[in-house]
Amino acid sequence: MKRVMRAMETADLDSVVGIESRAFTHPWPKQAFEDILFMRPWVLEVDDTLCGYILYHKVLDEAVILNFAIDPDIQGNGHGDYLLKHSLDALADEGCCHFYLDVRKSNEAAQKLYAKHGFLALGIRKQYYDHPTEDAIVMGMKLPVNSGENT
Repeated sequence: MKRVMRAMETADLDSVVGIESRAFTHPWPKQAFEDILFMRPWVLEVDDTLCGYILYHKVLDEAVILNFAIDPDIQGNGHGDYLLKHSLDALADEGCCHFYLDVRKSNEAAQKLYAKHGFLALGIRKQYYDHPTEDAIVMGMKLPVNSGENT
């Protein structure tokens, strides 16, 4: 199996929106993805098929994961783990050491994935999500600051 993480391109948007609509009860519209292409979101291809994406907002040493999905038809095969790990590594290489995200309280699989990568529950956003209305768990993690020295 060949996995490739690369920058999202305009040509990817139909596939991304398709995954978004299958993965979420209240999906983002295509225009929302078009509007954030300048933020350099990443996609994951498995054997040349786009199967997931991750969008984030980076400011100084902080990154907030805004949207992250793997095609529901192929979840459970380690693709989300791969994309999250490589995204965090790439952002850390760019100087990020603080990471935050919101996750549905009912999405235990995602919470376990984030915890595996060092995220901790920081708080609750009451009635944050629609369709259905649900609380969000705010999760975050901090990496040690990279000194730039090779060890």
